Amino acid sequence: MSVLEIPAKEAAPYVKFDENNAELEIIGKSYDEDVVMLFSMLRSKLKAFGQTGPAKLSVRIFLKYFNTSSSKCLFDLLSDIKDIQDNNNTELDMTWNYVEGDEEMEEEITDFKESLDMSFEIKGVEDDM
Repeated sequence: MSVLEIPAKEAAPYVKFDENNAELEIIGKSYDEDVVMLFSMLRSKLKAFGQTGPAKLSVRIFLKYFNTSSSKCLFDLLSDIKDIQDNNNTELDMTWNYVEGDEEMEEEITDFKESLDMSFEIKGVEDDM
């Protein structure tokens, strides 16, 4: 098992997936042209991780902004996480933070949660990035 760590760019988020500790972090902004490739690589690692039958998975997301392409990628990523949870009875500890007061972002995250019938915390935080 390994750690996938992708540094943030102006238009792409910081991503860290630590398979050994079953932790995934996605932080920043996501509107880069190559975001599909970034999420594709992450989804591939996550699916392989899911094949190991993990007992738990911790996910922390804090995106200040994401575009339509990223939205589709995020939905697909969440779907993969949901599959891991359902197929392995994996304990999911997930929090998705957004900038407090950004009602549009809160609504989009809530739509993801409801569409996929997932249980995770949505939490507004101060903008400290």
